[in-house]
Amino acid sequence: MTVPVIAICGIASDEASWLGMPIDRIVIPRGESIAAMADAIVADLPDRFALCGHSMGGYVALAIAALVPDRLAGLAMLSSACAADSEEQGEGRRQVIAQAGLDYDAVADRLARAVLSRSSRSDAALLAETKAMLLRTGVTLFVEHQRAAATRVDRCDLLATIAAPALVLAGEEDIIVPPERARDMAARLPDAMLHMIPGCGHMPQREAPAITRSVIAAWRARCDRPEPV
Repeated sequence: MTVPVIAICGIASDEASWLGMPIDRIVIPRGESIAAMADAIVADLPDRFALCGHSMGGYVALAIAALVPDRLAGLAMLSSACAADSEEQGEGRRQVIAQAGLDYDAVADRLARAVLSRSSRSDAALLAETKAMLLRTGVTLFVEHQRAAATRVDRCDLLATIAAPALVLAGEEDIIVPPERARDMAARLPDAMLHMIPGCGHMPQREAPAITRSVIAAWRARCDRPEPV
């Protein structure tokens, strides 16, 4: 039986961020905290599942893994991290929240450029699509996601307890989540496949879709192995 793969979106992202990826269902997290988002998603999950979280979606995936570890058949972390925000990162979020309340269009413009690598930003269509998604999801969701991410707890110690097949994937030019965080997570996970994409930023599903699709498919095949007795 094929284990369903649930994709969890990142900050101000929607279904378009998973276009063409080998996943079964896409969830846009809602809630005042990462824990609240996890609780809401768990209530609608099948008995056994694999999670594929992008950026903030990875924070939510780890919170779900902590809640129902026995039901987790696989974990994929894309452009994400296990650590909580530093004081500096928290201050950065507070500033961008304030800016978004004044001029969300300008924030979306800057963020669309920041999430893409230098070479990806030269693709005018991709840049426009990325900004359009940020505007489509809107300032309310953006602020909700930023606040939840800012107050998340550290989950790095949890990784050693996750026996399910794991994938850690990141762009080598990600300036949102430093690539070394991906390497750190992969080293902590007992059964992890690490894949770093050169010339890619924070959105591997859109910047390097063929590679990302292939790597997720390979991880997904590992998730379908028989459950331990």
